[in-house]
Amino acid sequence: MISTGKEDCAIRRATPLDSSAINKLCVEAYHEFESSIGSADWQQLRDRLSRASDLSSLGELIVAEDATLLLGVVLYIPPGKSDGVSIPCQWASIRMLAVSPLCRGRGIGRELTQECINRARRDGAEALGLTTGKMMKIAQPMYERMGFKKDAELGVRFGVKHARYVLVLKQAVS
Repeated sequence: MISTGKEDCAIRRATPLDSSAINKLCVEAYHEFESSIGSADWQQLRDRLSRASDLSSLGELIVAEDATLLLGVVLYIPPGKSDGVSIPCQWASIRMLAVSPLCRGRGIGRELTQECINRARRDGAEALGLTTGKMMKIAQPMYERMGFKKDAELGVRFGVKHARYVLVLKQAVS
């Protein structure tokens, strides 16, 4: 259990029983970006987010919960399984960090990100990468405070500039 302000919450691996709540939470969490990306791109993104639980086939879906509901979710992908396009295969990666709009400001996004860092270290990853869009005004500074550095511009996705961030976990041996 971790304390995130008013109540305690637990961080755990998602189960199939969480699928519906994960999908709903992701749509709700990203809905605020509809005006940033436009309605056509939002429709496309919403369709993907409504199936976010399917990402469990790529890695470990991790949830934060309290006694009553899911507060947040993130996908951790271990080294060797990243896409090799936006994130090098040998790195671990984070995708789809989402925190319920009702639960923001409690450190849940930071705790989920820290859990991914811990898992990447456990798995011996040399680095942990993620991609984020320009509209992520809260997430980007949080990642930077946690030690992530902007590594590359990735072009436009869903009508918004995206970039790759990396947290180096161990220096390459020369």
